[in-house]
Amino acid sequence: MASALCAQADPDLWTEPGPGTTPKQICRRCPVRTQCQAHAAALEDAVGAVAGIWGGASRKQRKTARQMGEAA
Repeated sequence: MASALCAQADPDLWTEPGPGTTPKQICRRCPVRTQCQAHAAALEDAVGAVAGIWGGASRKQRKTARQMGEAA
């Protein structure tokens, strides 16, 4: 994921709590957003909750999306 836009920015932007709009705006333009979301899901499967913004979603948003996916 060397082409990830977050690799070119301050890593503290992606930690929670923080200003959620700037990282999410950067993620929306990122060419590896889908891979980032998949990586976050794999980490969460392996170790549990992962903090921060990954693929444009906060930990709470990822948890909600996973719960909705499991209910479908």
